[in-house]
Amino acid sequence: MANYLELKAQAEALAAQAEEARLAELRTVIDEVRARVAEYGLTVEQVFGNEASSAMEDETAVTEHYSSAPAATVKTALNPSAAWPFPAGSRP
Repeated sequence: MANYLELKAQAEALAAQAEEARLAELRTVIDEVRARVAEYGLTVEQVFGNEASSAMEDETAVTEHYSSAPAATVKTALNPSAAWPFPAGSRP
């Protein structure tokens, strides 16, 4: 039977491996989520509920106040009122 220190070292090694696997899969997961959000035109409220939308609005207000970048014009879940970047009728 392994002693405490050996088991603790194994647990730490497994935790490190799990984090590496999570980071390796993260880009794929984010890309899949973004594709689905764009495909279905989902809003923040639909995905995260009303509380998340309020938090996003608060954060956006602060960011916009201090940001010198122009507002995005691409239609996204966070900016659903913007024009689609492709001709009408080509949206799935």
